[in-house]
Amino acid sequence: MTEHPSFEAIADALFQPKRGIYVVPIRHHSPACAWYLKKLIAEIKPKRVLIEAPQDFANQIPLLLDKATRPPVALVSLVDPKGDQPRVAGYYPFCGHSPEFVALQDGHAIGATLEFIDAPAADKAMRLSTDAAEPVALASEAHFNTGDYIKALARHTGCRDGFELWDHLFEARIGGDDWRAFFCDTGIYCAGIRAATSEAEIKATGDANREAHMARAVRKALEEGGPVVVIVGGFHAPALVGDLKDIPKTEKTEDKAESYLIRYGFRALDALNGYGAGLPQPGYYQALWDRTAETQDWRGLAIDLLSDFSNKLRDDGAIVALPTQTEAIRMAEALAHMRGRPGAMRHDLIDGIQAAFIKGETSGQDAIITDFQAFLCGDDMGDVPASAGSPPLVEDVRRRASNHRFDISDSAQRRRKLDIRRKDFHLDASQFCHALSLIGSPFAGRNIGPDYITGARTELLFEEWLYAWSPQVEGHLIQSAVLGDSLPTACLAYLARARGALIGDGKARDLPEMVTLLSRGLLAGLGERLAPFASDLAGDIGNYGTFSTVTQALQRLMFLQRSSGPLRVPAKLDLQGVVETAYRRLVYLCDELPRTTEEQVADRLDALRLITEILRGTDYAGLDRDLLNDALDRAADEITEPVILGAVLAVCVQAGLRQADELVRAVEGRLTGVSLDLPARIGVLRGILHSSPTLIRHAKGLLPAVDTFLCGLDAEEFLELLPHLRLAFTALNPRDTDHLAEELARMHDIQAGQLLSTSDTISEADLTRALAIEQKLHASLQQDGLTTWIGGAS
Repeated sequence: MTEHPSFEAIADALFQPKRGIYVVPIRHHSPACAWYLKKLIAEIKPKRVLIEAPQDFANQIPLLLDKATRPPVALVSLVDPKGDQPRVAGYYPFCGHSPEFVALQDGHAIGATLEFIDAPAADKAMRLSTDAAEPVALASEAHFNTGDYIKALARHTGCRDGFELWDHLFEARIGGDDWRAFFCDTGIYCAGIRAATSEAEIKATGDANREAHMARAVRKALEEGGPVVVIVGGFHAPALVGDLKDIPKTEKTEDKAESYLIRYGFRALDALNGYGAGLPQPGYYQALWDRTAETQDWRGLAIDLLSDFSNKLRDDGAIVALPTQTEAIRMAEALAHMRGRPGAMRHDLIDGIQAAFIKGETSGQDAIITDFQAFLCGDDMGDVPASAGSPPLVEDVRRRASNHRFDISDSAQRRRKLDIRRKDFHLDASQFCHALSLIGSPFAGRNIGPDYITGARTELLFEEWLYAWSPQVEGHLIQSAVLGDSLPTACLAYLARARGALIGDGKARDLPEMVTLLSRGLLAGLGERLAPFASDLAGDIGNYGTFSTVTQALQRLMFLQRSSGPLRVPAKLDLQGVVETAYRRLVYLCDELPRTTEEQVADRLDALRLITEILRGTDYAGLDRDLLNDALDRAADEITEPVILGAVLAVCVQAGLRQADELVRAVEGRLTGVSLDLPARIGVLRGILHSSPTLIRHAKGLLPAVDTFLCGLDAEEFLELLPHLRLAFTALNPRDTDHLAEELARMHDIQAGQLLSTSDTISEADLTRALAIEQKLHASLQQDGLTTWIGGAS
């Protein structure tokens, strides 16, 4: 491989008729490059057309040539790396104005042999990927938009960025005939970009390895006879114009990849938004391509685009007067003339709209420009032939989406409001969205509606979903095809995998999460098909359940039993058996409460707060309440840990198993007992407040006992106990706090408002420090014999 010393030498070496090689430096998705490439192929009539695309996509070429294929489309590669790493998805998109797509069509039309010559997709994807959760573009063109060379040229020409610079220098030339001059200029331009890039960077990004792959393919094609046309990203052209004798060895990857041809959309093709390297707002360049195919008419293009945009605004409720449209075109053309362009181009149109549509204050500027840029992006989505071989899961989801009346004809985002409680058809559509969300598909996100997983706003009757069928949706479904051939099958397999992952991560005891998975399966409409999962869940509860996890799981299972509507449990799903298993396990584990360790206190305290709710629901759930009553009553006699004792006694009082005076005696015994650990003396009170906070008012004698204890503390003891008191009383909600203040006010014959003064600016730490300072000040005054004097002065 030979490096050339000057830009001129590179331009001269691009086309070598004697050797039979024509290296065509392009920019991906450039209409101008596609236009001049058509001219070149028509004149040269090559025997072989070599294209910079992953060589393992070669089997997809017949599908790209199929008459049923309508761009934009993309080849997607799913790479299975070694080890436990997730799959990596790489995209190689084509649109109607992509030079690569034009090369395939026109090369095929003259009977040329077509080849993809780049490194395998697995190699490219793995080198480019930094996060397996994010797909990668297999046709990256970052060099065209960054770097000092591009910035200097942009400043010199008055362009704001690399995208406008490319349009100014090259897209403005679309419609001409001199393909040699055009590609010589693109070759020089791209050689400058490459010259500003270090060899170390070229090697680190894998470009050197890719160029070795391409060079070897070019040399082989030349040996078989030309003319050979080689279509490559301009950055790589200098590496392919030499004698191709000393080609470095290529690095081989052991990663394997599967490839598919999928529908793609303009929104994903946007260089500023999706995974399609090339140019921004592809809808504009498609319009430029379509207009040039008829006749090059810059004014007609501007009028069409501005008229269509104004019509869209009118459909959305915003009327744009005809004079305003005319002024926008006039301004855009004037700017284009001043900038030395043949007509109003993309940036000129944006600037013209900004000048004509916005009057006075510019507060609406961002909105109108954003709307216009979104319009220029376009919503078009391509199509692929039935023979493209999409996995059955993709076809199943597309069929279900159509049956549920979701519009997937393009990639535009839409809203769907569903009456999930009163209309079965709407409930089915909701379950479809929940099912796709379950397997991680980005198809739809719930914007409004009840959240049955967290229990938030479950009284709502309607859901609103935002959805869009994008290439990312299709790509994700292809990745998920290993789960099954239909959406329900894939969901069930996902649930089994998720359960297995929890167990594999040592989280077999995370029963609440297991119940959450079951709930998500119900929302996805899996119904009685969840029977195996429910059976496994019952086994997990019996084998791994702890007091805390079983309590939480049982409370959620009983919620599922009571639920109707979207979360209802079908009769054929034996949830009752799972509930009974959890209930029996909970009864058994109550005997562990007396042996609670310090590390278990917090979790068991939270669990005991749910016990009262479980006891109230036993009749509805068909459970024997006496079993749990007896277990709790038995445990209360043996518990010594004060916090757990307080919580269990509170549950027993709430359940009618114990009298309130027993609770009061337990508190008094701790408060008045002899203990070196002052905070431990309020442990029973903390347990009561956490488990049943209303008992502080309703259990006769409890509040006076606590009040007497606190009033008997000296300042030092109170300061030591204050953080623990604050922690204990945080269990009270604002209403309970108000009622408590009223009770205390009556007991001390003061106004309740005096007990409710708060400060939004003083933190707990500040308050503790202030009380400590006050204590030290009081001690100092007492030491100096000034307390009587200060008291008298006050």
